[in-house]
Amino acid sequence: MNKKALNIFFILFIFLFLLSSVNAMDNQDTNITIISSGDSYNAITSDLSNEDIQSKFDNADDGDTFEFADSKYHDISLIVDKKLNIISKHDSVIHTSDKITDKAKDLGITKTFGFYFTSKATGSVLSGITIIASHSDYGIVVDNSKNIKIDNNKVTNGENGVLIKNSDRISLINNDISKAGKNGVQIHDTKTSLIKSNEISYNGLSGIETSNIDNCNITNNTIHHNGLNGISTFNKSSNTLIDSNNVYENTNGVYINSTSVNDIVEKNSLTHNRKDPRSIMGGFETGNGLLFGAGFKSKGNSILQVEHNYMAHNEFFQAKNYWENENFELGQNWYNSNDPTNTFVCPRLLASLMELDTFSISNTVTFQLRDSSGRAVNDFATFQTRVNVDGNQYTVTFTNGKATVEGLDPNVDHEVEVEIANEFYRYPVKKASGDEGEFHDSKSSYNDGKTGSGLSGDDGSSEVQGNSKYDGNSAGGNSSGSHVVNSDKSGNYGTNSSSIPSQDTSDNGDDALSNGDIDAGESGSGDSSQEGKAYEIVPPVTTSKELTNTSGLVVLSILSIMGCLIYGYWRKDEFEE
Repeated sequence: MNKKALNIFFILFIFLFLLSSVNAMDNQDTNITIISSGDSYNAITSDLSNEDIQSKFDNADDGDTFEFADSKYHDISLIVDKKLNIISKHDSVIHTSDKITDKAKDLGITKTFGFYFTSKATGSVLSGITIIASHSDYGIVVDNSKNIKIDNNKVTNGENGVLIKNSDRISLINNDISKAGKNGVQIHDTKTSLIKSNEISYNGLSGIETSNIDNCNITNNTIHHNGLNGISTFNKSSNTLIDSNNVYENTNGVYINSTSVNDIVEKNSLTHNRKDPRSIMGGFETGNGLLFGAGFKSKGNSILQVEHNYMAHNEFFQAKNYWENENFELGQNWYNSNDPTNTFVCPRLLASLMELDTFSISNTVTFQLRDSSGRAVNDFATFQTRVNVDGNQYTVTFTNGKATVEGLDPNVDHEVEVEIANEFYRYPVKKASGDEGEFHDSKSSYNDGKTGSGLSGDDGSSEVQGNSKYDGNSAGGNSSGSHVVNSDKSGNYGTNSSSIPSQDTSDNGDDALSNGDIDAGESGSGDSSQEGKAYEIVPPVTTSKELTNTSGLVVLSILSIMGCLIYGYWRKDEFEE
């Protein structure tokens, strides 16, 4: 082989080497994942003792994954003090231990639990596991940690289900939490966290209890059949959003007993909450959709907003204020009636009256909620109610303020009745050519199915007798969209509520939960000062990064360079001559 041929072979070898390197890089970059550390997988089998599993956790690297691979485990009490992914794909059931482990004692932990996430567990995940905490104080504890995700688990029994305290950016999503002796979920001294799409039921006290929280979202949860309140807030709550929850069959729906700063309670369905004379709050403090306790305070530009909620079929009041509190003004809510004498809002609350319109277009009857100025409401709680149309009964679902019954005879004038407090009342039906009312007539009166009495004029305005002022003076008069309540200081509720005197404290003479222990909501005097409106917070994913694919450009550059080298080499002799 002559020297020229050898040189060409060497150049081609370099070219092939560079090309293969680029191809290898290209294959890796397609789904590249940068893992901070520790990406090993570990199967946890049921033959391992709790000490064996704890040892595996302790010796793991940050980011390791542990899968509970069998169906049942016993005497489990595990501390997570590094970033771990703890999962199950096999519906694993874990029975917790009734003993405090040596490691827990070394950390100063005095309560029993299933899983305990410490400050070093930032970024951990717990998913897909059923935790039966029959022998423990808690199913899950998150203590002084950040960015923990707890999703798709089932937590049942125990003294309390889940405790989140002194923490930040915690996500509790799609869990089933039930049958705790006290509270389903406790959120104490915590900020920027999300409690979403959980079912929380049959707990001894509150479904969700908060104390000193800031910038947290409690949204889209189903909370029912709890022994006390669906949601309870204590001490201080700021920038908190309680939104689109379905809260029913508790002793109260939402109980606000906190200093509230920039909080919003909106689009919740608060129904069928029941009176309980045996309650620790006292019989007169139960059976309400929304209840303000003696500890409630909210003033100024950062005042609590309560609007677009559905409050109906509660055994006492749809909304009630503690009798010694100052009057408080609610936003626009639906209290299950166009009739201001049938809303059951207590006289310590000033409440604007929304209305329900009924109109027909062709073969459809539409039910539309309207605010006090007559505008159609299109952002509202989802709820169901029964209606009779032309003698047939339907259950309709209101979504964004509207419900429909279709498939009707378009050639008849429809007769419509709507259920209110377990009785049906007749509603006039307007003929319209569009959803927003281009009505053929101007009648909009509400007719009592029994008395036939109209309560509003032909112009659609609501005529409400009573006063709408904060001073409590009885200044009767007609007012379109006026406040419903009569805040007469004589000691009696207005005609829209009941004849029970307003001095109705709890059975023991004071607000039973205002000075309780931590299980009643008091967890210290922590203060959260971060300003801003609460939004849905999802911890950012920081473990992977997609790189841009530039391999084509690199290959083209190499081909160009190699072409120039070969061409130059062949021309070499010409230049030397």
